[in-house]
Amino acid sequence: MRKPKASLTRLPSLPTIAIEVLRIFSDPNAPIQKVADLVQADPAIATKLLKAANSSRFGLPREVANLRQAIALMGKAKVTPIILSFSLASESIESEEHAAVFKRYWLRTFVQATAGEVIGSTYGPGFAAECFTLSLLAGIGQLGLLKQGAEQYINCVERAESGEASLDSIEREVYGMTHDEITLEMLEQSGLPKRCIDAIAATIPSLNFTPEDEDTIRLAEVTSAADAFARYLCDADCGLALVVFQDRLAKMETSVLTFDYVTSEVREKLDGSSALFDIDPTTLPDPEELLQDALDQLSEFTERMNGGQDHDLPDELLAENGRLKQRVEDLIRQTSTDALTGIANRGFFDIRLNELTQQCLRGQRRMGIAVVDIDHFKSVNDTYGHQAGDHILQDVASTLSQVVRANETLARYGGEEFAVLMEDIQVDGMNVMGERLRKAIAELKISFEGKHIPVTISIGIATGIPTNDGFGLPLFARADAALYSAKQDGRNRVCVDNSPVADFERVSPPIPVKSTAND
Repeated sequence: MRKPKASLTRLPSLPTIAIEVLRIFSDPNAPIQKVADLVQADPAIATKLLKAANSSRFGLPREVANLRQAIALMGKAKVTPIILSFSLASESIESEEHAAVFKRYWLRTFVQATAGEVIGSTYGPGFAAECFTLSLLAGIGQLGLLKQGAEQYINCVERAESGEASLDSIEREVYGMTHDEITLEMLEQSGLPKRCIDAIAATIPSLNFTPEDEDTIRLAEVTSAADAFARYLCDADCGLALVVFQDRLAKMETSVLTFDYVTSEVREKLDGSSALFDIDPTTLPDPEELLQDALDQLSEFTERMNGGQDHDLPDELLAENGRLKQRVEDLIRQTSTDALTGIANRGFFDIRLNELTQQCLRGQRRMGIAVVDIDHFKSVNDTYGHQAGDHILQDVASTLSQVVRANETLARYGGEEFAVLMEDIQVDGMNVMGERLRKAIAELKISFEGKHIPVTISIGIATGIPTNDGFGLPLFARADAALYSAKQDGRNRVCVDNSPVADFERVSPPIPVKSTAND
């Protein structure tokens, strides 16, 4: 271990009750009576533990009013991490000046512990409790530094977030060691079992440490995955954290552990734990907005990769032989592609709509949107079945993708509706573009199980030069209204709306452009 600098005259230490809990946790022969004696010595924790025992979070088969009975029914494996949580939660309370920082630390810590529990539960309840404990302790060095001098450590974090340098390098400059190294020292002093210390050490990339036995490796894998999940949910670099988390899950080779499953389970447990453990899950980001933010960040990484700007990428993406870089590209492809048709999906369309709006706003160029709908699709499903409907969607998507041009973005917007974004399209070219799409589908020969199924589409188009960041949404609304007019006027036709931007909210319905096709 590096010798601490003068600013860190002594290592931080865990609270006394936490050390006692870990000693019990570390001793497989420690009687449960020892746990009961420890809890009863602290009335506040005793009250919280009894409340926890009767909560839905830990739900015993029957309500208990006796502390010793609750401890006996829950068992040492469950009780010790709960007591440890209460102890660390009480440590995460500071003066009003720094209360928000301590609360943020504790929330992230508890998110990580809960994720460890959820991921570890695939290997059994006892292992899940151990994973909860390790994930709860994995960042304890940060709490120690906050307790020794909150302002100094907050300054380190702010310097790192500003991009001055990595947090590790700033911590080493200020304290002579990183918070990860401090965590290991604190836990070694607490008497935590060696395999638990080794598991946490294995999660620290700079140590380049690999445990020898399989159980410790598994503990390290779960702890590392839990940290990546907490990073995704609580930190600023959610995009990179999402890729790291999915990479960690892939290494564990289990079909049960998916991103959606872990997210759902963790959020449910956090909601059930809020009152017990002094956390506020409502401060966490909305799941859909967070995922979109992560995908936006990953899209930026993809653009840099494709542009040969590897020097601008985070170090993690450049390490490990480019494996994470490939995962970024795979994830963007998966989340931007419609599973049935293979073309872009609604999420990608929304991102591209925003990007194109910004580009055309800066360059004062015209943009357009075409909304495409398969005529009488419900009747087709009712007559030929949903498998035939899926077949039609695939054929229509494939045909449209062949006729859209390089500066046009085709996406499946939802159901039987498609959308096309157009850059630099002129007013007199809108009907030409729409007729190109309409004619391609009208001439398409679709057969399913030997039956010919005639298919046509209706198209609504709108265009304009952006005047503000939100221009895309009203433009889409105009195109959608034009589609409605095309449907009302007989289907299998193109309807163009070229209303002036200033009149978007007050123009009359668009006038259909009659096609030469039969209805």
